[in-house]
Amino acid sequence: MFKILIIEDEAPARKKLIKYLEQACSSFTLLAEIDTVEQAIEYLQMHQDVDLIISDIELRDGNAFEIFDVITPSCPIIFTTAYDEFLMNAFETSGIAYLLKPYSADKFMKAWDKFIQLKGHQKTQYADFLNTINRMFVGNDTLSKIYKEQFSIRAAQEIYFIKTEDIVYFQANEGVVFAYDKWNKKHIMPQATLKEIEEHLNPKNFFRINRSETLQRQYIHKIERFSKNAVAVYLNNNKAVLKTSQNRTGEFNSWLE
Repeated sequence: MFKILIIEDEAPARKKLIKYLEQACSSFTLLAEIDTVEQAIEYLQMHQDVDLIISDIELRDGNAFEIFDVITPSCPIIFTTAYDEFLMNAFETSGIAYLLKPYSADKFMKAWDKFIQLKGHQKTQYADFLNTINRMFVGNDTLSKIYKEQFSIRAAQEIYFIKTEDIVYFQANEGVVFAYDKWNKKHIMPQATLKEIEEHLNPKNFFRINRSETLQRQYIHKIERFSKNAVAVYLNNNKAVLKTSQNRTGEFNSWLE
């Protein structure tokens, strides 16, 4: 009896996934269906007895890799996504398969077979497998992500460009994303969500400190304690002050180091 956790924010995708699971295995327990990063972290902090995680990468409130930055997975993960740019991240995070949406039952079955084969080995052999995969991908320049050096902005009668290095932070507000540059000018981004923008940002330079704001490291001027579990971040010579959410503060501090 395999214990399986699904992390997926689209109901039709969850339904299809369960259908494929039923075709692949007659004996499994679906532990939970989770659709946010926050819920996944809370669940995995309380429940470690999981045989397999099947996770979408782009979730309602962020990226699935945020989960595994907080929780070290003790089981293999099958990642599903509509994007092909997270391959290296997936295999650096206990991933054993990477299914591009829309994937077929045959593709899922191959991923499931890989899980069954690994499950038949001892844990030490599984760990050796993951270490081998990590060595294959770390430092592979051909798989290095290329990030945007500038964004195009559509104005009333023109299209202009803003360099990524000049953006202090992004802010999402009621379905619109704004970029604030180092001159404190506000730009309306063509992307509708922070998730879309973050796909093009180097995570070494940018970090989402709460649900609606992503800042750039080089413009951090100082940090002060705001509350027990949050900090105030002063940006661009104190021209802007943002606050971390409670569940992002710890990871933000680690990112700064």
